[in-house]
Amino acid sequence: MLAAAAGLYLAAWGFGTPVMFPVAVGLALAPALAYAWVRTLSRPMRLRRTLGTHELVEGVTIPVGLEVRVDGGPLPARAALVDRLGDDGVLEAALTRRARVLRGRHVIEAAPRGRYRLHDAQVVLADPFMLAQAEIPVERVDTVLVYPRVYDLDGLFTDAGAAGGDASRTLLHRISGYDLHSIRDFQHGESLRRVHWRSTAKRRRLMVKEMQDTPRDESAVLLDGDPAGDQGPAGQSSFDVAVRAAASLMARLAAEGQRCSLVVHAAARSRVRVGGAGDWPNALGELAVARADAGRPLAAMLAESMSGGDQIDAARVYVVTAALSPGLAERLLQLRSAQRDVAVVWIDAATFGGRTTTPGAESAGLRLARAGVAVAHVRAGDDLRHALSASALRTAGQGAGHRGVVAAAR
Repeated sequence: MLAAAAGLYLAAWGFGTPVMFPVAVGLALAPALAYAWVRTLSRPMRLRRTLGTHELVEGVTIPVGLEVRVDGGPLPARAALVDRLGDDGVLEAALTRRARVLRGRHVIEAAPRGRYRLHDAQVVLADPFMLAQAEIPVERVDTVLVYPRVYDLDGLFTDAGAAGGDASRTLLHRISGYDLHSIRDFQHGESLRRVHWRSTAKRRRLMVKEMQDTPRDESAVLLDGDPAGDQGPAGQSSFDVAVRAAASLMARLAAEGQRCSLVVHAAARSRVRVGGAGDWPNALGELAVARADAGRPLAAMLAESMSGGDQIDAARVYVVTAALSPGLAERLLQLRSAQRDVAVVWIDAATFGGRTTTPGAESAGLRLARAGVAVAHVRAGDDLRHALSASALRTAGQGAGHRGVVAAAR
């Protein structure tokens, strides 16, 4: 603009057209006036972000309302807001003055589940001719939590019994406490309350009762975060389907009034107990941010748990995995023999990557099915609601033969 003003002034002087002098002077003053105007409008601003709904589900469009206010002084008719989304994303929105507030909105299209952090916002002010610009940082950080999709199940796939014609079996119902496991010799320092007097009188030496912890009358949903089971595009991967399956199972168990807990096997193992309606959002939030980043296979964790580590003290264990293997099947059968009622939701990760089922995973699924473990087999494109519902086993049982306990929804 300054170069144009100088050129116009020289042309007016050279050709003797004095009427062009005011135009040249006006062009020279325009940048200075624009800078002064932008500096006048530049002052600390306050940002508020609002959501149209409090519960956001993956796949929906998220509108984020924006309100920018100042404590005093003039407001521009228009401005822009630049937001940072996470570490790499950038959102831009136009702001329009309404009364004493600049308003606008962001739109996040088809958001996958997860936690979205909006931070490092900047309000960008400029004059109408874009000759001067000011960027005003706004200290405001907000988090948007997008939950996984939860399906309303028609019962559970374990409720229908074996689909091969067996009578419907009842899941174990135990109470918490201790059962007598064996009788052994008394050791110095032990409490006399554990003395088994009948054996003591018979053997003429102190004998004590060896007690075994009885699992609680509750269910546990164990989500496997093995990276080998994360196949397919983000938002539609095998692990995303596994998260939806775990969320749907938890919702059904909570709706039936059962005590249940969610165990996520990932880089940082977490456990959330659900004993009432107030605990359900905590479990759903844990699933929203779950990642397939476990540092070791689930089979290794179960081996450590059964050898005296952090045990899963639940009568029923629903294992949701996209990394089924012969080693994992062996551990699940050992868990079943240790007075646990085990059911498996097998998300066939290979089909999400455009391949066929691997022989090792298929043999592990058949071994579990033949041992009487209820297995829901979910492939890419399957109806997850049908695969996890009680009707799945009844449908599969009409033509499944010896695979009667495997619930496969096409």
